[in-house]
Amino acid sequence: MLMADMTWNEVEKHISEVNDNLIIPVGTCEQHGYHLPLGNDTFIVEYMANILSERTNALVAPAINYGVNLPCDVHLAGTTSIKPETLRGIIVSITDWWRQQGFKHFLLLTYHGDPFHIQAMEKISDDIKLYDISEIEYSDILDKQSSIRHACEAETSVALFLYPEKVKMELVREHDIKFDDFKKYLFHEESSLPEGYVGNLGYPSFATKDKGSEIINRMIDRMINECYDFLKPLR
Repeated sequence: MLMADMTWNEVEKHISEVNDNLIIPVGTCEQHGYHLPLGNDTFIVEYMANILSERTNALVAPAINYGVNLPCDVHLAGTTSIKPETLRGIIVSITDWWRQQGFKHFLLLTYHGDPFHIQAMEKISDDIKLYDISEIEYSDILDKQSSIRHACEAETSVALFLYPEKVKMELVREHDIKFDDFKKYLFHEESSLPEGYVGNLGYPSFATKDKGSEIINRMIDRMINECYDFLKPLR
């Protein structure tokens, strides 16, 4: 249930009678190669937040649409980033207001694995939990990869399952960089654009809708298992 669709007194009643916990989707505005839209991470985390809301009756807050991105992605149009301390400050500010209104627990749901993005949201307070929905086992689902990369076989499969109308498979260009060679970019030590890099890592041409369905179902199962008790309804 989306909090943005409700009036303030409806939210107040929900807090006191149904569930006093809140899911906060945290997305980003980030390039995903030639074939996926910049809103990919936000689209997916909002979908998963709605699933979790259906299972727990916790409300879903409006998404935070900006996150912490790789400095090298400044060269790819549309991508933008906020500082880790800015992201953390936003979360502290908005949860402080909601806490005063009666919300008890806040689940930060993200699908963006930048280490500084994650670090910004960790260990804020005991009533704020961070959960990264991408943290599952992929090796038995994927053909060309053993783990998630970026706009890759895994992410593209999920997109094909959730919003195929936005995926441009005819524009896929594959360019992989070994993890050890990409570490300096991942940990924000290098801001130049890697040679040959068009935004995606891994092998998106191997993506399928069926793989996306398997990945999403596995994500949902683990998410419910990890987050239900934190968000469980009042009755």
